[in-house]
Amino acid sequence: MPGKLKLAFKRLDMFFSVLSLGGMCIIISMQVFNRYVLGHSLDWSEELGRYLFIWAVYMGCSYAMQEDRHLEVTILRYLFGPKAEKALTVVAYSLTTVFCVICVYFGVQMFFFLAETGQVTPALQMKIYWVYLSIPVGMGLMAIRTVERIIGILKSRDDHDTLSKVLSQGV
Repeated sequence: MPGKLKLAFKRLDMFFSVLSLGGMCIIISMQVFNRYVLGHSLDWSEELGRYLFIWAVYMGCSYAMQEDRHLEVTILRYLFGPKAEKALTVVAYSLTTVFCVICVYFGVQMFFFLAETGQVTPALQMKIYWVYLSIPVGMGLMAIRTVERIIGILKSRDDHDTLSKVLSQGV
């Protein structure tokens, strides 16, 4: 993958997550201003804010995996020591990848079902499948990020310091 394309792919989830959160903050702020200052509520703002939040969460999951910011239960790694740390981490990330792939599979099924039925959102009257598309996109990117982390761990040497460095810096 060429350098600029790889950098763009690396920042894709961060960009969309930040854009969604920023848009949500602006829209909700407009709603608060209109309701309490102008005395008139916007019909569509709460719905759009919710949908932007959903996109921000799923894209943020991918970004959090890339930056190693997900919460982890690490008791087994510490209980069995540095020798088992690499294997346990690879198993945990492999299970995460399986979960993400299952979410992508069912998310794509839901997307096509909603596309066939033609459902629209109540206030915005936009196709509802645009909201549900966040599941396969976000979880697909998270699966890719998790596989990247697994590859980085497997390429590292077996010592504890290298694994800790790979886990803390990302791939």
